[in-house]
Amino acid sequence: MKFSANSFLFLVIILLAVIPEANAQGRLIDYESERQIINEEQYPGAVVLSGINEQVYFNHEGIEVWCNNAVFYREANFFKAYGDVRMQQGDTVTMQSNYAEYNGTTQFAFASGKVKMTRPQTTLETDTLFFNRVKQQAYFTSGGTVTDTASVLKSLIGRYFMEEDKYSFVTNVVLTNPEYVINSAQLDFYSDTGHAYFYGPTTIESETSTVYCERGFYDTRADEGYFVKNSRIDYENRILEGDSLYFNRSNSFASATNNIRVTDTLNKSLITGHYAEVFRDRDSVFITKRAVAATVQDNDSIFIHSDTLMITSKPENRIIRGFYDVRMYKSDMSGKSDSIYVNQKTLGLTKLINLQAGPVTSVTVKRSPVLWSSGSQMTGDTIHLLSDPKTEKLDSLKVFDNAFLIQKDSIEGFNQVKGKELT
Repeated sequence: MKFSANSFLFLVIILLAVIPEANAQGRLIDYESERQIINEEQYPGAVVLSGINEQVYFNHEGIEVWCNNAVFYREANFFKAYGDVRMQQGDTVTMQSNYAEYNGTTQFAFASGKVKMTRPQTTLETDTLFFNRVKQQAYFTSGGTVTDTASVLKSLIGRYFMEEDKYSFVTNVVLTNPEYVINSAQLDFYSDTGHAYFYGPTTIESETSTVYCERGFYDTRADEGYFVKNSRIDYENRILEGDSLYFNRSNSFASATNNIRVTDTLNKSLITGHYAEVFRDRDSVFITKRAVAATVQDNDSIFIHSDTLMITSKPENRIIRGFYDVRMYKSDMSGKSDSIYVNQKTLGLTKLINLQAGPVTSVTVKRSPVLWSSGSQMTGDTIHLLSDPKTEKLDSLKVFDNAFLIQKDSIEGFNQVKGKELT
């Protein structure tokens, strides 16, 4: 028997039409029930199922459902489950609720009433939950709570991506940990690692610090994070700002990179640069790369510039140290030296220091302290400025070793004084 080309094409079309129908029939929901009732008047096209000693049971392509009562629409491949509903997908996802619906054709599930979805690392609780088995995503829009091994997260809207083990929360997101609380506009949380990613205005508040950023990352288990975009850390008496911040709660350590600002709110000082490290427990700061410190004294501003600045000690006895090519500026005074030491409280002491001892020569002159004030120039191996701690006014000035003073007189000449020490 011979087939024409048209006959062969007709058979192929028939086969293609039959195969999807067979596949669709293969996706029908299986069930077991001790009692079955057909009530066409109240439930047209459906079978009412109920349990006596055992719950009603459904099985469909890897998902199992148990409930007290159900209405199953065979033609639509769809059922409604009532009372003590439990859905289970493999051994990794379990969902409990008062009510649930499931469509075997679209593989879409809906649950409401005290919904609780359990994963190995997390538990999600909400009033209403939608579950798309094809995309392996679950989401809620009426508020939900996720409990992790270390934290509790709450938000108005959330979505869970099962393959990535990721929660994506938007609108009024709150993450609560015994040590801190995170508030964010949008937050992604990976339950396997405990990593949280922030998008939009976010704060991390604790007893010792407050972090703000508009984009960042935080490891909720290692207690460390990275923050960018308008990021800052507020301590009790110090504020750290920068283009990029690193924060480690366990070590009480933070660092900042590029356009950094460290504000001392108690001593009215500001330090800028492009790299900084803050050690909260030691109450100390290290700043480098174009470091500049500005502080208020005697109703005037003092600026100190150096390659590296270190601020140590408690606020009542704050000490500033500057190293390498120091510059100091004030409205009535300026100076330079190799290094500088400033004690902001005790005796109001400022030291301009030359780390290389010995006489001033053409080689060492750039490293030796120089001070200009009221038409005078002073040099020496070390210069001390002493201020009254109460009035913050300059009280006295001392030059040690190789002291030299030059001052222009009233007849276009110069007065010069040289000695071992000068007061």
